[in-house]
Amino acid sequence: MSELAGSRFSIIIPCHNDLDGLSACLSGIYQQKGGTSFEVIVVDDCSDMDVSERLKAQYPKVIFIRLKKNSGPGAARNKGIEKAGGQYIAFIDSDVVPNPLWLTSLDAEFKRGAVIICGQVRHSSKFWARLTALTAFGEYQINQNGYRRHCPSVNYAIAADVMAPFSYDETIPFAGEDVVLSTQLTNAGHSIRYLTSAWVLHNPVLSIWKYCRRSFIYGKGFRFSRARCPELSGYNLHRYLGALSSVVLFFIRSGIDFTRLAKLRKELSIKLWEMPIFGAGVLFTRLVYAAGVFAGYIMMDKH
Repeated sequence: MSELAGSRFSIIIPCHNDLDGLSACLSGIYQQKGGTSFEVIVVDDCSDMDVSERLKAQYPKVIFIRLKKNSGPGAARNKGIEKAGGQYIAFIDSDVVPNPLWLTSLDAEFKRGAVIICGQVRHSSKFWARLTALTAFGEYQINQNGYRRHCPSVNYAIAADVMAPFSYDETIPFAGEDVVLSTQLTNAGHSIRYLTSAWVLHNPVLSIWKYCRRSFIYGKGFRFSRARCPELSGYNLHRYLGALSSVVLFFIRSGIDFTRLAKLRKELSIKLWEMPIFGAGVLFTRLVYAAGVFAGYIMMDKH
């Protein structure tokens, strides 16, 4: 582990009301092996409690930035990019913990010529983490050559000079800004390399209310991300026709998730007696997500 002026990596962590998760994430970062130099930039998206007050003493070298108002993860990451001085920028969320060779794996892949890397997301044994694995992080999006078209910013690294002409779209009021950025990067001719060795452990601390709220926000983000990228499906639909399409989307996404449930049951350590519980969880998640899509289309004239 090393932190030096002119660090090779700038690690950017957006955070909002997740002090415990951020603390675990920072602990994982400062246990990295291999000696790759890095700096850490935490952007507090106007949490109820100023996280720097609780963590600065423990992590004095971390650069803490606090936004004056809650602006969303895209704005938080952009603010971190402004402060970044590394040759490469690594984005990681506060509710994941990187494995000890995470940074070394990313560095080795960049040395092999990659310019954008999407790391693997593994999931803890918690119910919400495993349900999220079924409904949010699609391994089926990886093609046979190990590349992805879209990359969630939960575990994502990019060469700073490649990122320079781009930024996260802060006009998207909900989730989906990472889909837009990935689309813009691939449209510009860049490839996103998928790297399993650069894995992080997803360990969210969620209540059923927080989980519902997040699924609903993801649904609303579906519509707004497609408004920014017309080549993605669902953009040219009429406002009310688009809203009705949320019903079709519910069945399509549920079908995909059930297929993943059967495929990943052993990998996610889902016991046979738990299958009905996770099946109900999938339906519930997609129902809330579809409601978010519906709301996104109804609201489309307001944004």
